[in-house]
Amino acid sequence: MAKQWSKRKVDFVVFVIGIALYLVMTMPFRLWVQVADITDMRPSAALTPVLGIVFGLPGAIGCAVGSIIADLISGYEIFYLICNAACQLLYGMVPYLMWRKLNKEHDGSEFRLDSIMRLLKFCLVMLVDAVLAVLLTGVLNKAYSVTNFLTAQTLYTFLNVFDAGLLFGCPFFLLIHFLEKKMENLRNGNHDKIFTFSLNERLILNVILTGLGICIVIGAAVYASHMLAQGSGDHSLWGQIYTFEMLAFNFYFIMSIGFMWFTEKRIAKPVEALAKVAGSYYVEHATDEDRTQMIDACQKYASDNTEVGELARSYIAMVKDLEKYVENLQAVTAEKERINAELTLASNIQAHMLPCIFPAFPDHDEFDIFASMTPAKEVGGDFYDLFMIDNTHLAVVIADVSGKGVPAALFMVIAKTLIKNYAQNGLPASEVFTIVNKRLCEGNDADLFVTAWMGILDITDGTMTYVNAGHNPPMLLLGDKGFQYLKSPAGFVLAGLDITQYKENTLKIEPGDRLFLYTDGITEATSAAQELYGEDRLSAYLNGHTKDTPENVLHGLKADIDAFVGEAEQFDDMTMLMLDFKHYR
Repeated sequence: MAKQWSKRKVDFVVFVIGIALYLVMTMPFRLWVQVADITDMRPSAALTPVLGIVFGLPGAIGCAVGSIIADLISGYEIFYLICNAACQLLYGMVPYLMWRKLNKEHDGSEFRLDSIMRLLKFCLVMLVDAVLAVLLTGVLNKAYSVTNFLTAQTLYTFLNVFDAGLLFGCPFFLLIHFLEKKMENLRNGNHDKIFTFSLNERLILNVILTGLGICIVIGAAVYASHMLAQGSGDHSLWGQIYTFEMLAFNFYFIMSIGFMWFTEKRIAKPVEALAKVAGSYYVEHATDEDRTQMIDACQKYASDNTEVGELARSYIAMVKDLEKYVENLQAVTAEKERINAELTLASNIQAHMLPCIFPAFPDHDEFDIFASMTPAKEVGGDFYDLFMIDNTHLAVVIADVSGKGVPAALFMVIAKTLIKNYAQNGLPASEVFTIVNKRLCEGNDADLFVTAWMGILDITDGTMTYVNAGHNPPMLLLGDKGFQYLKSPAGFVLAGLDITQYKENTLKIEPGDRLFLYTDGITEATSAAQELYGEDRLSAYLNGHTKDTPENVLHGLKADIDAFVGEAEQFDDMTMLMLDFKHYR
């Protein structure tokens, strides 16, 4: 019911518009442009068949009612204007039925004029309608003894219907088809898609508009020559102008058919076909069958020696080049996926190389310790380590290898292994770093180096000996004084100079004291505004969480850094270790 009511409203709107358009296109010419004693120039003759073809019965009835009103204003007899309205109804419905009979392609809008064949079909419809108009008006005028059947009036009527139908109908059809495609794009959500006239539609439109321009120029020339010769105009002048204009337009239009046919066959259709083939070809999802079909489609035009042939040959070459490109891309992608899988595996291996099970020493309740490492890439250069040298000495190490990625990770493995091996042999911390430094300098062609800090804690009395190889100073919590940076002279980096000798320092740790180790990825974490997290923020956070467990402190600190950094990219590895000394052994 709702659809029926909606259709009725549309039909009523078409009906009203038909009346209004008919009056607008009729009355000015009846008042001012007479081409003979009994008739005027009638562009409205094109309106009835065009609205009939597009809108059917509502459009034809609208024109018929408009004809009745125009005839009433002009003072025609009732019976005559009723007969004229009936003729208008036939002018509209006969083209409507013919057009639907001739267009059986079912390949889109029935109002497309994008080929010479469709244009010729439209010309045929207008020709039949013009003959029908001549017969009906001739019979009607003969019955009323207005004029004989074959007179100048007959020619004017024929030209009115046929030529005005072409001049008005072709642009109207093109506009209707354009609006249809525009609305279809909007319904399908293609708001950004640009739709315009096809090459053939533009060609037909240009021919029609050029023909209209020729008519105007010829009409103006005939009018000017007549006025110069006689100095006045009458009905016969307008008849001559109209006859010259329409004959010139028909001659021009017939000559243009051949040109449009040639252009369509050799340029427009091949270009449209190639554009359609290219538009439906998706490189990423193309199969061998798709490539073969595209090449076959382009091969039809490849032998042409014009630009169309060059375009087809370019498409064929493009498809072949794209096929090679896709093959190379797939190979590169597969290799990249393999590398990523290997890096993921390396990352897991590296993560498990570091102590990751906590509590790390369940048999020792003298201290609580926790550590974490977050690499900037799949694998990192930072590392930490914690191990018992013997039953009373705990070693903690944190280090940062220069560089990122796989080279730094490999160098990290070597450095970590050497430090732990020599430390577990019972060597002092300073001697461990001195020996490791010499070993790392051997064959260091990549010029990598390591900043490192190691402390050895005697859990029986709280004495810690430590050595620093160019690393960030740790933070130490002593009693209720808050975290303070452990400022002490730092030696040169490991793997820098093989003659470097390292010195160790000693500090006293009491129960309740804490030691926090970190790499520069913590303090140099950078926000989107290029602001560093910094030592002050680090100190403030640690001093605000002195009662939390080491694990909670490190997790909270990482969350605080992430919130500070936001969406900015992590540029450096972030490694932390916290030791909470509880009591002596």
